[in-house]
Amino acid sequence: MPLYPPRYTVIELATGEEHGPWDSWEEVAMCLAFAKLSREEVEVIEDAPLIASITGW
Repeated sequence: MPLYPPRYTVIELATGEEHGPWDSWEEVAMCLAFAKLSREEVEVIEDAPLIASITGW
């Protein structure tokens, strides 16, 4: 089973609007800067593959 890198989705807490998915934390930071959102205004969800949690990576 291949091991894929995690993906990230940014969710605005006030509106529930989703941004992403993004491939890296740098892309998440660019999304926040572009949308003029602070880290306290959003939730970042990591979509890690199941095999990563099984193998402990």
